[in-house]
Amino acid sequence: MKYRKHEAKEYAKTVLKGVWTALPTIFNDKLELDDAANIANLRYCIDDLKIEGHYALGNVGEFWSLTNEERMRVHELNMEAAGGRIPLIAGCHHQNPYEAAKLAEHARSIGIDFAIILTPYMGARDDDSIYEYYRFVAERTDIGIVLFNIPSVYYPIGDRLAKRLMTIPNIAGFKQANPSPAATASLREAIGDQVAISVADESPWLQNLVMSDDEWLLNYTPHLYQLPGYLPIKDYTDAALAGDMNKAVEIAKTLNPIRAVLARWVNGYGRPTARLPVHEQKVWMELLGMAGGPVRAPATPMSEEARRQMHDELAATGILDKVKSASRKAA
Repeated sequence: MKYRKHEAKEYAKTVLKGVWTALPTIFNDKLELDDAANIANLRYCIDDLKIEGHYALGNVGEFWSLTNEERMRVHELNMEAAGGRIPLIAGCHHQNPYEAAKLAEHARSIGIDFAIILTPYMGARDDDSIYEYYRFVAERTDIGIVLFNIPSVYYPIGDRLAKRLMTIPNIAGFKQANPSPAATASLREAIGDQVAISVADESPWLQNLVMSDDEWLLNYTPHLYQLPGYLPIKDYTDAALAGDMNKAVEIAKTLNPIRAVLARWVNGYGRPTARLPVHEQKVWMELLGMAGGPVRAPATPMSEEARRQMHDELAATGILDKVKSASRKAA
């Protein structure tokens, strides 16, 4: 590991920066892990999309449909694909804290930089029990742990609990999926001087980067909005960091049509009662030339009519024409 346990917070501040993505887990037609496809997708994101970090096995990655052994295998595939070129976060979400600790310790043992762990949906439904859950896991591994807050689905991590969790030495980051800007502003005030915080949404990234001094975007849109030679999220981020706000705003505004398509098709992960759009994201990726493939139960596939409709809406944004252009250049 590149840091000692008590150094996790400081190390994270130097690493949890830039534009990261979170990829789905790819299965073959027999619903087995597709090692080659998972490696290829991440290498594509690193080499062609210039992604600065990756989080494996979140809700997007169907962690809830994989065995622990399969999840460990995916972490190993991430290490193979990345080859030390970008930092990695391993999704170690589990209701059982012993299993969460086992997954986190495996991630540490193979060289992954951080683990991320959601609050459990059963068994821990107040601040004391959530604190105890994370304390228990953190005591059993030295890896830095990123908290993941989705208050619409899981027990919320409010400011008071967040500050208390900061007393755990290897709590090192915070992924915020509370859509309230006021809640995030309050969270930054409470713990922003101690750990890196990422708002799990691309649409306010430019404002957060400029107005709130955020440095880290962890979201699945970078591989859905960008193509080789067409990197609008990276480009507007770079422009903002260079002080060219006119250019940054101009580029960011061009994404509004594809943001609208995403809102209609792929924004169900944080809703308490809604279809999980796992297959939608995989079909979208296939349209961009990435590996996609089937989903495992309990996720369900899109209908043919839904696939056609999403295709047409994406085509109307112009991104599928960019896919053809990129393919011609590659040829």
